[in-house]
Amino acid sequence: MTQTFTYKDQQDTQIGFRPMHPDDLHQAVRLSQDLAWPHRQEDWSQMLSLGQGTVATTQDGAVIGTILWWEWGGKVASLGMIIVSPAWQGHGIGKHLMALARQALPGYTLYLNATSAGVPLYEKSGFRYTDVVEQHQGNVATVPLLPLPEGCRIRPAGAADLEALCALDAAAKKMNRQHLIEALLADARGIVVDSESGILGFSFCRKFGWGQVAGPVMATSENFALAMIAYWAGICAGQFLRVDMPQNDMIATAIDEWGLLRVGTVVSMTTDPEDVVPPLPGEAACFALCGQAFG
Repeated sequence: MTQTFTYKDQQDTQIGFRPMHPDDLHQAVRLSQDLAWPHRQEDWSQMLSLGQGTVATTQDGAVIGTILWWEWGGKVASLGMIIVSPAWQGHGIGKHLMALARQALPGYTLYLNATSAGVPLYEKSGFRYTDVVEQHQGNVATVPLLPLPEGCRIRPAGAADLEALCALDAAAKKMNRQHLIEALLADARGIVVDSESGILGFSFCRKFGWGQVAGPVMATSENFALAMIAYWAGICAGQFLRVDMPQNDMIATAIDEWGLLRVGTVVSMTTDPEDVVPPLPGEAACFALCGQAFG
């Protein structure tokens, strides 16, 4: 469990660090809004329910910093929602939040997606670059029909698919995220690419931020991945839709034409870059994240 203590900064200000609780979420939302991030309180609540977190607080109890993490089994975890209030930056709070998270995850391989401003801090904490994730979003107008190979079809995902979805997700992400997949099956809309040989891809779409987010998208080919993103774009026609995807020129070009424009990027980083091995053709791969925090 994360230690609760205080320390003095250069101005002799007492700053406390303690575990995050649901009662902190309304203040966490304000922190993310200060950075123009779209997270609603419902989004924060879902993330905390699946993981743990630490907050930095002033003496009067105001939350001025946050970090969340999610353990995926096998000594692997993701970090996210690493925020320090702009008014409190430069006090070493982000560095201390990161140190507490690493203390809670001894010996773990850690993953995160970093803004450009956060990269120097994470590099000092032992993280290394692995990829770039593009944020695409917009209001979709029209989407072309994308045919699948003979014998393949898109159908709704159900509870009976859990084992197959977890296996495909683990093959793509090299971690066991079963409790995340279970939560998505319970709370989001899901689809699979089904075939005579089994499930070749899956994706979810759920409410998030300013509208909907499509992800994760896991598949054995980029054509299957694009077909599933097209499915969600059609379902969400006229609505705001977001997709966070590792760089893929073919998919990016297509969804840009649908109105899902690239609006920014983040840097994927890990403490063990040797564990990141590009998939071979036909192997499961991640074509869109569940979210920048979850990965």
